[in-house]
Amino acid sequence: MNSDATNATRSRSRTGTYEAWYLSVADPARRQGCWIRYTSFNPAREVQDEAHSALWAFYFDHEDPGSNWGAKASFPLKEMQVRSRPFVLRIGGALLAHDGCSGEVHSERGTISWDLRWDSRERPFPFLQPPWHAISSFANIASQPALKVSGTIGLNDRQVHLEHVPGGQGHTWGTRHALEWNWGYASGPDFWIAGGTSRARSRLGVELVGTAVGTHIRDSRFLLNGLFNVLGTRGPIAADSWTAEARLGAHRLHVEVTPRRADLIGVTYADPRGGSRVCYHTEVADLELRLTQGDQVLARVRRPASAAFEYAAESPVPGLPVLF
Repeated sequence: MNSDATNATRSRSRTGTYEAWYLSVADPARRQGCWIRYTSFNPAREVQDEAHSALWAFYFDHEDPGSNWGAKASFPLKEMQVRSRPFVLRIGGALLAHDGCSGEVHSERGTISWDLRWDSRERPFPFLQPPWHAISSFANIASQPALKVSGTIGLNDRQVHLEHVPGGQGHTWGTRHALEWNWGYASGPDFWIAGGTSRARSRLGVELVGTAVGTHIRDSRFLLNGLFNVLGTRGPIAADSWTAEARLGAHRLHVEVTPRRADLIGVTYADPRGGSRVCYHTEVADLELRLTQGDQVLARVRRPASAAFEYAAESPVPGLPVLF
C-alpha cells in the first residue's frame, strides 16, 4: 500500500458522500503551522445543500494568535479532477500530488497562497485496517505520515519560506461524519504520531466508540488499528485536549495533545446526510508522547507548539468562535 493507492478517490462521484485530502505542516522554530484541505461534498438526494468542491487554507502563529488566519473557497463539484496513478488532484488552479501541492484562496481578509514540495519517508497508516474500515460511516488514512516540507506560503504581502520542516498528508472520506471526535498529529526528524478517538455511527446504525493511534519513534513502532484493539481503546473526547492510553502486548503508549483556546480556529463541516459538525483545529498544540514496555521507557517525545489538534461535535463549544 503506497500513497497513490491510499489517496485514490473513494467518494467524489457518489451522492451522499464527502471526501477530503489534507496537509498538516509545523515549523517548530517559528512556532507556526499551516493546514490545507482539498475537499468534495456530494449530499444525499433528500439534503438541500449543493454539491461542491472546496479549498481550505489556514495559518497558525503560537506567538501571535491574533494573526491566525483561515479561508475557504468553493467551486462546482466538477471542478475537482482526480487521477490515481500517479495521484494528482486539481481544483481550479490548485494542485495536490504525491510530492507537493500549490494553490491560492481569496477572502475578505486577503489572500493565502502555497507552493510546497516534500519528501516522504514512511508508509501509510490506516486508522482502521481494511476491510474493517467499511463498517464505519467514515475512514481516515495517514497517507504520508512523515514528510519534510519545503516551499513558500504567502499571507497577503508576507512570504513565509519553509525548509525541510515536518509535516504529514492524510485522506478521509465517508457517508457521514463522526458524531464527535478528537484527532492529533505530529512529526519530527525521528518520529511521527497520528491518531484519534471517535464516536461514530456504523453502517448498521449502531454507535461505535474507539481510538486508533500509530507512531514510529526511532527504532520503535506502535500501530494500534485492528478492529478489536480500536473498539477496546475508548478514552475521552474533549475540546481542551486529546489524551489516549493504548496497549499492544507489553507495550503501552501514552499520548497527550493540548492546545490553547486562543490557537483554535472553528469551522463548520456540512454532513452529506444532513446537519453539520463544528470542528476546532490548530497546528500549534503541545505534544507529550511516551512509549513503555513494562517499567522501561522506550521513547519519550515532547514538542511544544508544533502538533496538530482537532475537536469536533454536533454543537459549538461555548465561548469559542466559528470562522465559517
